[in-house]
Amino acid sequence: MAGSLEQKLHELVEPIVASYGLTLWGLRYRQGSSSAHLQIFVEGANGVDADACGEITNALSPLLDSADLIDPAYILEVSSPGLDRILFTPEQLHQSVGQEVTLTLKMACENRKKLQGKLMAVESDGSVVIADKSAGKDFTVAYENIALARVVPDFSSLL
Repeated sequence: MAGSLEQKLHELVEPIVASYGLTLWGLRYRQGSSSAHLQIFVEGANGVDADACGEITNALSPLLDSADLIDPAYILEVSSPGLDRILFTPEQLHQSVGQEVTLTLKMACENRKKLQGKLMAVESDGSVVIADKSAGKDFTVAYENIALARVVPDFSSLL
């Protein structure tokens, strides 16, 4: 990933986010047919409010424009990762062991490209073990085969 667009954006964005006392949870860049979309997810010890997201957006917008890393027509979105947060790194997956997650795979595993269930483990080689609900069994998936990992919120604890 060294030298990739996402890595360059990460290096540009992270110090700005840190200057607001927040942590860069992750970022996602998608190129559409007419414009691009850059989502930046930030997190703080006491959460993140809309004012902080707005201030970071105002600080990042001219910086991103002058860095000229992405097409001129793009949408910049700064937000908290939310309850259904995307898990960007093996470390974030490891922190989520025991929670319900959804994995979207790059290559099908037993004819399935989407798994959902309890995240059982993240192995030392980076592979992920998930107890898939619909199949009723555990799947071990290589980290490199995960296109998207997302936490499934547990709203029962909020009742």
